[in-house]
Amino acid sequence: MADSEADSLAIVPGRSCGDCSLCCKLIRVDTFAKAPGTWCTHCAPGNGGCRIYENRPDECRDFYCAWMMSPALGEEWRPNRCKFVLRLESDGKLIAVHVDPSDPTAWRREPYFRTLKQFATAGANTSQRVIVYIKNRVIVIFPHKEVEAGTMNPGDHLVVREVSGPSGRDWIAFIEPAESHP
Repeated sequence: MADSEADSLAIVPGRSCGDCSLCCKLIRVDTFAKAPGTWCTHCAPGNGGCRIYENRPDECRDFYCAWMMSPALGEEWRPNRCKFVLRLESDGKLIAVHVDPSDPTAWRREPYFRTLKQFATAGANTSQRVIVYIKNRVIVIFPHKEVEAGTMNPGDHLVVREVSGPSGRDWIAFIEPAESHP
């Protein structure tokens, strides 16, 4: 997923949410204090999607998953097919994989895992990170390993640092609790 693809605000021709509303389950919605991994109370999955579509908050109105925006992602990346929502965050510096907790290993299946590893390898030199979220659980994908960073709550920060390891370049990742920073 190249940055130029992500920067485009155009939906890929022929794509629509259709019967997919997985983002309404997996993504945190601060306006409603909706936690990740739980269905939004305004969503009717399989029965028309959002019941307040015309009056939905801006954070929902402005959201499009990477499958909707990137022609490089084939039909197999449609969220209700792969069981996760892929999105760019932090001005493209973070590729977030929001995984359905009812299928927590979906991101490890092929062709997804191989591609996520490719994203992590390509991003290693530009500080672009690939982060897997399963509810509040955070896993960071690096070129040669995955690191369980911990549980992230609102206000917490994910810290990723490059370090020198016994085999050369390596990384660490951990959650810094909200109370440990101003």
